[in-house]
Amino acid sequence: MTLIERIPLLNDQELVTLLANARRLDIVGTPAQRLAAAEVLPVLELEASKRRQVNLEAATKKRGATAAAKRKAAAAEAA
Repeated sequence: MTLIERIPLLNDQELVTLLANARRLDIVGTPAQRLAAAEVLPVLELEASKRRQVNLEAATKKRGATAAAKRKAAAAEAA
């Protein structure tokens, strides 16, 4: 299994670490490291973007549920 195939299986912290390392190597690495980083960076960026979107949607949904619960509690208290 290649590194690119393993990316979706990484946990969030592993993904962040690998992305940071790839970005660093893309700038200051040897030519071989830069080439390897250039191959994996688009896949890492895409996976990180997907995960950010999922987390954002979950947070938005949670905020909406919390706000609805507060409104409901306030209405019950007012009644």
